[in-house]
Amino acid sequence: MKQIQLGTRKMIQWLFIGLILILAAINWFINERHERKAPTKTEQRVLADIPQNLGQYDTVMAQDKLGQNRTAKVDYYMLALSWSPGFCEIQKHKNEGDTPRHLQYQCGEESQFGWVIHGLWPQSRQAREPADHPRFCQGDLPPLPVALIKQYLPESPGAALLQGQWEKHGACAFDSAEQYFAKQKALFDRLVLPNEAMSRKALFQWLKSHNPELKTAYLGASKNELYICYDRHWNVMDCPR
Repeated sequence: MKQIQLGTRKMIQWLFIGLILILAAINWFINERHERKAPTKTEQRVLADIPQNLGQYDTVMAQDKLGQNRTAKVDYYMLALSWSPGFCEIQKHKNEGDTPRHLQYQCGEESQFGWVIHGLWPQSRQAREPADHPRFCQGDLPPLPVALIKQYLPESPGAALLQGQWEKHGACAFDSAEQYFAKQKALFDRLVLPNEAMSRKALFQWLKSHNPELKTAYLGASKNELYICYDRHWNVMDCPR
């Protein structure tokens, strides 16, 4: 009887030890995923594997929900940056765990991106909703050259993204797509950005401590997006609240 009790006790001890090891392994895996850092901007440009075939990337103005606004005045600019890991996680969740085909370059199995450029948006101070800002000022434009799109993919990882941002926003303030993409990249390159996920408060504190020009600026944010505003002379300004 004592031998049976002793054997049962040892079995329980071994099961307990096994459970502890399993929990420790799960905890390590979770922490490893949480602490894994995204590539820096420099690493993105070096490591980004530019796709050969960009597929169909033209933007059709008639299919845009907000449509055209050629009369709104450009009062300032908003640089919109996107935290790619968070964006991709949301897109996969919407697609039942799979990466949508048009997002394979940005959100494929190998994470190549951290902070990326969503777009540079000419804005109106009179706007009360997104459709009130300048949009599609030059109408429905033809697809941009493939070589130009590929040149800026490491910072804005989507051919349709680049084409769409040029037609919707860039054409309202720039004479050419080359000028538009070069300007948003120049603004992006001036910024020192973290390569790990942060709360909004921690992100703003980090940005202000690493970027003197942002120290006193009021920044904007929503979900996985960060907004930095500039006046018409490209000086950092407070984003409208």
